[in-house]
Amino acid sequence: MKIGVIGLGTVGYGVVEILTNEKTRLEKEMKQEIVIKYGCGLEEVDLPEEIIYTKDYHDVINDEEIDVVVELIGGTTIAKNIILEALNNKKHVVTANKALLAHYGKEIFQTAKANDVHIFYEASVGGGIPVLASQKESLIANNTKEIVGILNGTTNFILTLMENENLDFDEALSIADGLGYVEANPALDLDGIDAAHKICILAQNGYQKFVDFDQIQASGIRNVTKLDMDYAKKLGYRFKMIAQAKPVKDGLGIDVSATLVNLNELVANVMDSYNVVEIDNDYVNNIIYYGRGAGRYVTASAVVSDIMKTHQVERWSHDYEDCKHVYPISSSRYYVRASKPVDIPYETYYSEKDDHIYITEEIELTDLKNKLDDENAVIFKVRG
Repeated sequence: MKIGVIGLGTVGYGVVEILTNEKTRLEKEMKQEIVIKYGCGLEEVDLPEEIIYTKDYHDVINDEEIDVVVELIGGTTIAKNIILEALNNKKHVVTANKALLAHYGKEIFQTAKANDVHIFYEASVGGGIPVLASQKESLIANNTKEIVGILNGTTNFILTLMENENLDFDEALSIADGLGYVEANPALDLDGIDAAHKICILAQNGYQKFVDFDQIQASGIRNVTKLDMDYAKKLGYRFKMIAQAKPVKDGLGIDVSATLVNLNELVANVMDSYNVVEIDNDYVNNIIYYGRGAGRYVTASAVVSDIMKTHQVERWSHDYEDCKHVYPISSSRYYVRASKPVDIPYETYYSEKDDHIYITEEIELTDLKNKLDDENAVIFKVRG
């Protein structure tokens, strides 16, 4: 097997390291030689001497000796060209590119099928957590009822800092950014876009439907305050940015939002940069996957696992229908903080100083807002 790695950043170099360090063991497992022929990146790095460095990805995808192209540059422009050209050149492809798969998965999967080659992408969701392989393989006997997860380690880290260190949002964000947790475009993390990419991929596999990403509603954690975190804790809840997908009406309900989760639930106790995915099925019920969602070796581990899969005969099937409609999941219990008592159906009420806090009964968001009338209330979803 001859491999070309395109993208020599944090994860790409991690892939080179693992394949180099574990070469003997992995070759024994695959019963064939594993050779990294090319390392492709805009800036040269210190590669093992047997690996050819190039700046031109065409050197990789046009080489007839290359069996597997590993795309790790990210983004939805050049990366798309690389993957489609590689597939059309009969190369197997391994990628960690969640944004590309969320936006253009249908085209990519159909191109792979047309050329009878593999496309694997475990590292696109949850870093090294083997959730996609489970969906495509281990859970194939089941129908998926609901998918819920903390899918962005950066926002989870920020929320943990706010709670544990008694910080407001901007202070916690500054620390997270200084530690390298925040994307170059912070909106991908903070506004829920990254998590939306991942829940889109999970939903497509779980419900076997191609999802129009632009129909997914996502909000992030920018409006979470230390004050609301404190009130939530007093009521037995903790803030998490929750991504959720489930069947509704004639389509799927999918959204991403800051949500109060009961402290008794496992999901509420996933802290720092860890991710968790909970899949509820009809036969095996709730399955939970937990681990770090990002990092050089965490993500590279999943990429190497996918490379190993490319020698198998059976492709992952993506013979999906188009999802007709994607709706926000708007029927929920809600946390409401108002400056005066309000007439809404509630399960729990708490007041402190000039704040009136409610945990509502399940209600449609539009109905809740109508009942609040002109009251400028703070509203967050409550899980369960």
